[in-house]
Order: sequence, then structure tokens, then C-alpha cells
Amino acid sequence: MKFKSINRLLIGSVLSLSCLVSSAQAGLITIGALTSNNDGSTSVITDTLNNLEWMRWNESANFNYAEALLQNTSGWTIAGANQANLFLNALYNGISHGCSDNIQDSLFCADSGSFSSEEYTALLGDSSTRGTSSIDAAWFYDDEITDGKAGFLNLTSGTSNQKYNTYGTIATTEEHRLLSNGTIGWLMYRTATVPEPTTLTIFALGIIALALRRFKKQVSPQV
Repeated sequence: MKFKSINRLLIGSVLSLSCLVSSAQAGLITIGALTSNNDGSTSVITDTLNNLEWMRWNESANFNYAEALLQNTSGWTIAGANQANLFLNALYNGISHGCSDNIQDSLFCADSGSFSSEEYTALLGDSSTRGTSSIDAAWFYDDEITDGKAGFLNLTSGTSNQKYNTYGTIATTEEHRLLSNGTIGWLMYRTATVPEPTTLTIFALGIIALALRRFKKQVSPQV
């Protein structure tokens, strides 16, 4: 009876935790190799292609340049042109997108599929802090030397994405923040973190349940 009670308790716990995880995944949206949750429960876009995490653009839109730099205390780094290309690679899931050139001023990326601007905003987070915008954008350093100039990604839908390699100076980005519906933040990334504790907990409970069942068989009297 004791083993039955323990098994039932463990099975019930696993099922309860599974339901919690399923509920948390209800708002998940994936485009290419990028996945996030649009229910406000996370500030991260997961990138399985590059093993990176990108800050949701509605989060980074709250920071000016100086504030964005301070996010390195939490492991975040402002993206350069090469990282912007990695982001596009993940968005297009490794398929050539035609925007890898870091020299030409502006580029129109290839068609990535029939994704709407609403789906992009759900994935990335609304980059405008002054009301929902149909365009999501993020600044990046125009090269790896960080020479005081910035470019930006301009994502509207799967058929009209653009990359501007050099838009202006960092001071220009601050001026842009003051424009109506033009408040955009910096593209920020960090190395992907370890799996969520809930996932590890479910795995551990499953192992414990299997171990107890095996132990029960070993101590059962022979008939």
C-alpha cells in the first residue's frame, strides 16, 4: 500500500507540473529558429540555430543607448553587424536571406514566408513604446569596431524585411527615440541559459518514479 501511495503521489505531481508547462507554452510563437511567448511571461527570444537568446524588442525599446550598455551586468551585449546577420539567419532558419552584406547601405531581404506583421510583433515584441506599430525595428552597431555609427533591422512581414547597414550616428538613434511611434531599442543578445527549472524538475520526478517502481519489484516476495 505504501508503494502504491508513493507512486500515485509522484504520478500526480508529474501530471500537475506537465499541465503547468503546457499552460506556459500556450502563447508560444515560432518563426524560423526563433521562439518566444507573447503573453508577457518572458523577455527573451530563444534562438536554437545559434544557441543564443535575444532580448524581446519591446523590452530593449525601454532603454536609451547608455541604459542598453548597462544591461551587460545581466549578460546582454549590443549586437554588431555580424550578430544582426545571425539574427536574420535564425529568422530565416538558415536559408539564404540576401542581407548578409555589411557594406551596402540598405538591403531588401528575401521572402521568408507568409508571416503577418502581427505574427512578427508577437514573436519580437512591439518595438514602439508609443502604441502598437506595424513595423518592428532594432538598432545594431554598423561594424564590429563600434565606430559610433549604427544600422538597424526593419521587419514588417515575411515579404518586406530590410537591413540598413549604416543609418547614422548613435546620437541619431537617440534623436529617433523622440519621434512619434519611432521609439526603438538596440538588438541585444546573450549566450543561451540552462533549461528552465520546471523542465528539470519533471525529468527528475520521472527518474524517481521509475527508480521506486524498480525498487518495489526487487523487494516484492517471490510467489
